[in-house]
Amino acid sequence: MGKNSFKAKTYAVAAFNIEKLPMQLSETPREKLFGIKGIGESTGKKVVELLETGELKILKEMIFNTPPGVIEMLNIKGIGPKKIATIWKEMEIESIGELLYACEENRLKLYKGFGEKTQLNVIETIEFYLKNQGSHLYAQVELIAEKLYSFLEKILVREKLFLQELIKDNWK
Repeated sequence: MGKNSFKAKTYAVAAFNIEKLPMQLSETPREKLFGIKGIGESTGKKVVELLETGELKILKEMIFNTPPGVIEMLNIKGIGPKKIATIWKEMEIESIGELLYACEENRLKLYKGFGEKTQLNVIETIEFYLKNQGSHLYAQVELIAEKLYSFLEKILVREKLFLQELIKDNWK
């Protein structure tokens, strides 16, 4: 986190230009990837790696080296990656619980970029996040629910047919 802010901007520009492509990125010939605006040698190699393996080695390493609680902080509205880096590296806070405790002790506002308003927003957002863990929006579960319904329907229809045959055979 925070090693090179230009890299993040470079990736954002590349992603923006990839989204504007008239065809799927996977259908683009590899040699033409490097001709897309915003994709240079380094970014192009990462795009190729992602297309060929479905993952990025450097991203996996970053995630492996980052405590899960720090990654979970990305779910807290009002604090982005820069502030999370400050919370982790300078305040040595590695979980949402620790962050909530620091806010309740008014320690967050002691650091540059964090004021009273930010601290109150973080408290509210964390409390909302914790209260709603395990809850999902309808749009998030609709597709899964449809597939589950279809699956159960098939099983139950087979079971019903089996029982009907069983009953019919026993009444003969």
